[in-house]
Formats: sequence, structure tokens, C-alpha cells
Amino acid sequence: MERDVVALDAVMNALSDPTRRAVYRRLRQSPGLTTGQLSDLTRGMTRWGVMKHLAVLRDAGLVQTLHDGRHRRHYADTGRLQLVRDWLDEAG
Repeated sequence: MERDVVALDAVMNALSDPTRRAVYRRLRQSPGLTTGQLSDLTRGMTRWGVMKHLAVLRDAGLVQTLHDGRHRRHYADTGRLQLVRDWLDEAG
């Protein structure tokens, strides 16, 4: 149970930032984008900035990153969102 609380906190923290929510939403709409593609789509954010946000999302279990040759492709993982749904149901 405590592990679920820690995971829930990580998910909610990751999604508390509007930029991370935008990156996550973009990956849900267009799975498999590279870091460079995400940088191009986020209006002025550097690759480094995108990478920092992706790290938080990845640590929360919301993004998976797969190597594809020289590129890293990123995919939204919706499984951890169930923790938020469950919490909302309990909170009423």
C-alpha cells in the first residue's frame, strides 16, 4: 500500500507541471516521437528542457523510452493513471 502512495505522489507531481502535461498529451496523441521532435513541437523549449521533463514523467511511470538506432522514441504509458483514478474514486 505504501508503494502505491509513493507512486501516486510521483504521478501527481509529474502531472502538476503544465509543460509536462503538454508533453504527455502530445505523446498520447503521437506515440513514438523523438526528443528532437518533441523539442520542435514545444515552442522554444530546448532538447535539454524536454529531456528533463521526460525524466520526471519516466520516473513516475508515465513515459517509456525505447532506443531506435541513434534515436530515442518516447511513448505515453497510461497504466499509472489508474492510481489517480482510484484515488479520486476514494476521495469522492
